[in-house]
Amino acid sequence: MTRPPTVVLPARQGEHRYQVHVGPGALEPLAGLAGDHDRVAVVTCARVARTPAARKALARLRRTGRLAAVVLLPDGEKGKTLAQLERGAVKLLAAGMTRRSLVVSIGGGAVSDAAGFLAATFMRGLPWVAVPTTLLAMVDAALGGKTAVNLPRAKNAVGAFHPPLAVLADPGALDTLPGRELRSGLGEVVKYGLLDPALLGRISDAGAGRPGAELVAACMAAKLRVVEADPTERGARALLNLGHTFGHGVEAAGGFARYTHGEAVALGLVFAFRLAARLGRIGPLAVAEAEAAVAGAGLPTRLPPAQARRAAALMVHDKKRTSSGLRWVLPRQVDGARWTVEWGVEAGPLAVAAAVAELGS
Repeated sequence: MTRPPTVVLPARQGEHRYQVHVGPGALEPLAGLAGDHDRVAVVTCARVARTPAARKALARLRRTGRLAAVVLLPDGEKGKTLAQLERGAVKLLAAGMTRRSLVVSIGGGAVSDAAGFLAATFMRGLPWVAVPTTLLAMVDAALGGKTAVNLPRAKNAVGAFHPPLAVLADPGALDTLPGRELRSGLGEVVKYGLLDPALLGRISDAGAGRPGAELVAACMAAKLRVVEADPTERGARALLNLGHTFGHGVEAAGGFARYTHGEAVALGLVFAFRLAARLGRIGPLAVAEAEAAVAGAGLPTRLPPAQARRAAALMVHDKKRTSSGLRWVLPRQVDGARWTVEWGVEAGPLAVAAAVAELGS
């Protein structure tokens, strides 16, 4: 059987340019990238390190003779803390990493965020390569250079913009992904469909299963277009936060353990459409279509009332708030059943409270 071609997407973030490789041959440039640096440190977690995708990447790096350290983070959001960042930096220092060294992230969204931030801050900045092994990392975390760790009450509260040198994404890595993690990535995939309804049909056809490489590449290309237009989130890039303000509140309300990022974003998407309806921006059909897309991906559309109220209380820590309060990314009806999405939308406390109550009903 002929191997499907690997797609190469050009990425631009300000003056920084890099390539995103998507497909079965995505790892082929890895050895060459490593060979351009004096040492390489891999950042991953123990569970990912045992997967076939990670073993393949590590084997390629070992053959270059440049692999100097492997930093194993705790799984998930537990690995995204300042304490883990310090531990990783100490290990890089002990391995002799210099400003001519390379950091390689192998793993999901949390690993990508933490590894990118470690690269951004160690010796005031090292280049890094993202090898995403989850759907969430492929379509979101590994792209665009937003790197960060969490504070106890706020998601991604400490971070930096630090674009990667390259992103190498082989969707074959998704074959061994647990079902819940695959669905978590679908939360971000559905987000792209709600931002661009032209994608929504393709996403609905994929359902709750693994999306094909073409759909993964389409979602990645959608994000890259937005990032190129607004590299440091001063304007239109805020669109990518659709569902995230309430979603980050949901994650914090669950102690960054009860809900995956994608589950929280899915709930945030439902919340955004219900809030928009409360504000008279969209009608009930748009709300129903959004909820059907979320449910069709196997993701939640409701959460316990106490968790909904707790999430709303924790939204005040959202890093996108202004001195006058939160600004929202919300849909607006434009013609019939079609909608567009806008950022910087104001919403009164009564409308927000009503949407919270609906989500927790």
